[in-house]
Amino acid sequence: MAQTRVRIFVDFWNFQLGWNAYHKDPARQSPVKIPWDNSLPKALVAKIAPGDGVYVGTHVYASIDAMNPNDKKLNAFLHDHMDGFPGYSVMVKERRPTSPPKCNHADCRKYITNCPFCKGTLRRTVEKGIDTALLTDMIRSAFDNTFDAAVLISEDSDFVPAVKLIQERWTKQIHHAYFRGRSEELRNACWNHIYFDDFMGELVPPAKASAGPSVK
Repeated sequence: MAQTRVRIFVDFWNFQLGWNAYHKDPARQSPVKIPWDNSLPKALVAKIAPGDGVYVGTHVYASIDAMNPNDKKLNAFLHDHMDGFPGYSVMVKERRPTSPPKCNHADCRKYITNCPFCKGTLRRTVEKGIDTALLTDMIRSAFDNTFDAAVLISEDSDFVPAVKLIQERWTKQIHHAYFRGRSEELRNACWNHIYFDDFMGELVPPAKASAGPSVK
């Protein structure tokens, strides 16, 4: 029987924020952590290619703000722990500073450089290069024939043209993995889709926390 090689591509912050929204519960004392180390790849491969699936790697693309203490902890986790999980490859880029917010009144439009409450300086950063890196690696992997089916974890519709290209040019199957009610355009462009909602119990058993930092 031919085996189906499954490779996973993760837009880290897109996934993390969607995961946080799904598990949002004011009564919860601690956040529900994504089971990066084993449960996530294993469950995804089983859903995408039941019986003949072979896990060939997970690629994670993340960004951090070097000035944020929480992001410093996250950066350590991404480099020192996640990158060592079986089959994982992690790319981390620093966010770039951007202009502070502006007042949205047409007769004002001045930059708001300080918090009106604590008077502290406001900093804004933007993620640069993460989407491009993910798309480049996914296209390269399809061209090099390193997978038969890929799992794309994101809700970013900017990935739609690349997904269509890969499926048409190299006849690969891209499976969208996300939460119900989100990212219909990307879901419809992919060969198939799965919802984390439907197998969350396999990923996070009741009263069990998985490896990883608390990310908000």
